[in-house]
Amino acid sequence: MSHCEKIRTDVVICDEIFYFNDLEIDVPLGFDAPADSTLAGTVSVTLAECKVTIDEGGSFVLETLFIVQKELTLTTPTGEEFPLEFMERLVFDATFRKCNAAVLDLLGLSPEQLSCHVVYTNAFDEITLDTDADTFTEDLTIELKAMVIAEEQVFMQLCPPQNSVDIPVNLVE
Repeated sequence: MSHCEKIRTDVVICDEIFYFNDLEIDVPLGFDAPADSTLAGTVSVTLAECKVTIDEGGSFVLETLFIVQKELTLTTPTGEEFPLEFMERLVFDATFRKCNAAVLDLLGLSPEQLSCHVVYTNAFDEITLDTDADTFTEDLTIELKAMVIAEEQVFMQLCPPQNSVDIPVNLVE
């Protein structure tokens, strides 16, 4: 006698690493920055939305929305500090290059079962201050490893027949 149970499991259809770049040139500081000032701080990148769609050519398309929060401080040579805060939404779309929707037919899956699974997100940011123009330039690169997954219900055999035994029960009087 074998024991089976219907479970939900994720099937990985495709995975890939994507790089998104946002270059902002000559962002105004809003005030005069003395020569030899420095600009430092923290830039936080949060993935707010990740979806997978299929385009007309049958390719998987990753649709992302990132929230970028910048908390910077401009420090003058005399030690004065000026906090600068920025927040922006960055939207990027990218096409998976290693797979396409043809695999869905082979696996018996439908596009409605697809979702995005994020393995990790990293970001690299380089900020250059221009005190002559009272601006800064920022080069932000976001690295995202994402998977196309599909939730599927399958029957799973909990114990192979050779690992189970049926024991007769006798009624003792």
